[in-house]
Amino acid sequence: MGLWGARSILRAGLALAALALVSYGIFQPVEADVRWLICLWASAPLIGLAGWLSQPVAPRGIPRSVYNVGLVILVGFGLLSLQLLRQQFVQADAIYNYVAVGADGSTTSNVRPVLDSQRVLRGQIVDRRGTVLADSEPVGDFARRTYPLVNSYDPTAFSNILGFFSTRYGQSGLEATYSAYLTGDRGNEIQRIQEQFVGGERRGNRLVLTLNADLQARAAQALNGRSGSVVVLDPRTGAVLAMVSQPGFDPRGLSFDPSAADWDVENARIAAYWSQINADSAGQPLLNRPSQGLYPPGSTFKTLTAISALEHQGVAQPNSITCPQEYRPDPSAPPVVNAVDNLSSLTGDPASLEKVYAYSCNTAFAQYAVRLGPDLFGDTARQFDIYPPQKAPSLYGEFSDLPTAASLLYVDPGFLNQPRGMADTGYGQGQLLVTPLEMAMMTAAIANDGVMMRPYLVQKITRPDGSLIVEQSARPIRRAMSAAIAKIMQADMSAVARYGFGRSVSEYVPGIAVGGKSGTAEHVPGAPPHAWFIALAPLEKPRFAIAVMVESGGEGSSVGARLAGEVLAAAFATE
Repeated sequence: MGLWGARSILRAGLALAALALVSYGIFQPVEADVRWLICLWASAPLIGLAGWLSQPVAPRGIPRSVYNVGLVILVGFGLLSLQLLRQQFVQADAIYNYVAVGADGSTTSNVRPVLDSQRVLRGQIVDRRGTVLADSEPVGDFARRTYPLVNSYDPTAFSNILGFFSTRYGQSGLEATYSAYLTGDRGNEIQRIQEQFVGGERRGNRLVLTLNADLQARAAQALNGRSGSVVVLDPRTGAVLAMVSQPGFDPRGLSFDPSAADWDVENARIAAYWSQINADSAGQPLLNRPSQGLYPPGSTFKTLTAISALEHQGVAQPNSITCPQEYRPDPSAPPVVNAVDNLSSLTGDPASLEKVYAYSCNTAFAQYAVRLGPDLFGDTARQFDIYPPQKAPSLYGEFSDLPTAASLLYVDPGFLNQPRGMADTGYGQGQLLVTPLEMAMMTAAIANDGVMMRPYLVQKITRPDGSLIVEQSARPIRRAMSAAIAKIMQADMSAVARYGFGRSVSEYVPGIAVGGKSGTAEHVPGAPPHAWFIALAPLEKPRFAIAVMVESGGEGSSVGARLAGEVLAAAFATE
């Protein structure tokens, strides 16, 4: 093969590699701009080298220099053209409707879609029984967003789900995620074209949620003004029955009223309310705590450690364990200590997995984690979509109805390689950061014989005439554990609710068998711990999987168990 033939093969290979990088990057989501830019810049030298190999072999001189300079300029223009192609064509709609969510839950979005839709009667948002939560009404040539839910419920109980729709501050929540459907720009394309030619009232599509509005309201009442979260899932389908975040806000405070006598005064009212809910003293009401809040889970995470021990019984020996008052995995570090003295008198010595789980023995679960090691333990965590930081997505994709943070197994690289770090993680502390939704999904997987379902909040979307546009259905993410292990975990959670540290949860649903696990999570030194509780019921055929968390609420076995019991009682009463 001649020199020119070798150059041709190399040139073709470089061109294909550049094309592959550009093709992969250009379709990355808007929030993955860094990935696209890396692909774009990585393709530049490949394109340049391919172009350089395309020139005829020529001696050094002015013509060759001119060619090389021109090639650099051409590559630069090519990169710029590709960037414009992505922004103006490939991702134009996504960029137009993109909503950036801050760590405190505040949103930054393009207000132009909101302004454009001021003359559109945005579609209704209704709960699973048809209760209208949000609607629109005409005001002259404009439309006003209304919230009929205020006739029956506290609107702050629904704000984290509905979000806000504001001409000044954009949109959030379902108003943002499904904005194109609510305006009719998506799913109603033919009607939009007809309206351009013959006119007529513009009306958007209707969102039908999986939410039970009565349960949502009662769960919010059970939180009783405390900062925290409640998540209730149907474990069989993944349907979100309730998702409460407190504190909340009143979406009416950010909704512009075109009928106002003075629009400047109306805008000033909206600006004042925005400042109020963004004040430090407001408690971050824009943060959807169930899906965006990241917290140490405390002893509720012993559930994952138990599952991992059952998956790797030869290594972890789950029913050959002790519950000493102290356990020192690293002689140079402070010991792991049980929160209750003399626990071994309750668990037995040696103990079983059921007993150390029921009585929440920290030292036992620290031992399990050290026996398992970071690789086996990390494998189990990944089955539940709990990520090491280097592999965590910017947003968790399995719940796409609302912005959702990815749960983290640790923060600092190498943390689990330290024996004390591994031990602390095993009983739910360490550097764990998980969302309440994640713990509800883990509970639901146990209730669903080991299969973790994709959670969803929007059941279906219909046109104004009632015809169906799209309908969600139950979809498994994966089998997170075997059915046999799920049955053992159901029995262990039953032990917590029957005789363990969390048995008070059963008092709220007499006659119904419940499974549960409490968690008391340390977070800031000197601050009261977060109170957690996860539960499923009825045990024989679970219909509800819940996770509750009260920020700085105290003991999970008392505060958490009471809240979980009240939510379970509400779930049975309103189903």
